[in-house]
Amino acid sequence: MYTLAAWRVGGTLRPYVVRFVSRRSGEGKTLVATRVVEALVKAGYSVGVVKHSLSGITLEEKDSARFLRAGAPEVVVATRELVLRYSRGMADDLEELASYVGRPLVVAEGFKEARLGDSVVVVESLDEVSEPLSGDAIAVALSRASREPVARRVGEVPVFTADQSDELAGLILKRALKHYVAQLPNLNCGACGVSSCEALALKVLRGERRTCPVTLGVRVVVNDREIPLNPFAKRVVSSVLEGLLGSLKGVPSDVKRITVTIEK
Repeated sequence: MYTLAAWRVGGTLRPYVVRFVSRRSGEGKTLVATRVVEALVKAGYSVGVVKHSLSGITLEEKDSARFLRAGAPEVVVATRELVLRYSRGMADDLEELASYVGRPLVVAEGFKEARLGDSVVVVESLDEVSEPLSGDAIAVALSRASREPVARRVGEVPVFTADQSDELAGLILKRALKHYVAQLPNLNCGACGVSSCEALALKVLRGERRTCPVTLGVRVVVNDREIPLNPFAKRVVSSVLEGLLGSLKGVPSDVKRITVTIEK
């Protein structure tokens, strides 16, 4: 009896997160963020949203509340057009929530105190901006049109007016692309089937790819001896295992490690 094979699948790329923050409520974070989301989705990118709510969540569907009160930790409400998922016990942690969303580009409204990703400071007027801005600020966005000339920068941070949502979305896309390229080996080896690591990063942002075959953490061990795998073999092993798990019940949604052992 011996161990024929053990696989470990990893290498999942961390999502890019951009937070829309303000000093207080009512500054127009939702307005600015929704315009940016609309621009990114229209351009073909895969976007998820996390919204921070200080006032709690109101359940629109009364029966859902009854199930939650009955003690169910998770309730899913489905229609033909939309699925709502209510979960208890999830920490108010942006990193965990971004992984839960499962999209490569995550727009977060709020989470001012979080230290994850980039931030866009939303204000009604530049008079409300105090320098220096936080180190993760990549832009200042005005939520209302201004009749007066607007400064192009606050310190080193660019300013976007209310009618520049496409330009702001373009900056966010550049930051997201840089975020993903930094996680790739920058070999431009073509093992993933595209011409460069930057091209692969764009496919990730469009939801067409999830991993890089070179950095994919797949190992095959036979009788305690590791067998070398090329990127193609790693991709095959990973795809087969993920496909198999997708057909099984009880598999966690946040799979980080898979080990398969065959004994003879």
